Amino acid sequence: MLRMSIADRNLLPVACRLTPGVGGVQLAAWREFNDDYLLDIETAPGEIAVHYPKIDDAIARLTELVGTEQSCCAFATWSIDKAHADLRLIVTGTDDALSALTFLEQTPPARSVSGL
Repeated sequence: MLRMSIADRNLLPVACRLTPGVGGVQLAAWREFNDDYLLDIETAPGEIAVHYPKIDDAIARLTELVGTEQSCCAFATWSIDKAHADLRLIVTGTDDALSALTFLEQTPPARSVSGL
């Protein structure tokens, strides 16, 4: 059984509809996904754009993660943009709402994603 730490509970946005147990699983899935694929993060007022390599596994995993977020964190708008050379997660909302999405603030690794 996965137990959520106090720190992880604090990472779930207050308006999130996930239970702490399911929320912990979702946070762990985001961390693992970002560890595997995160390339860059851009922020602008009312928008976060997160870049990933456009490969089948990243598309499938991001689609699943975003599907969960759309049902639990409706205070933001979640979309996947495949119109570029890379895969982009676009999250829009108020600056206050977006500041609650701390799991998207992971620092991209200082390594190249070669062979993808």
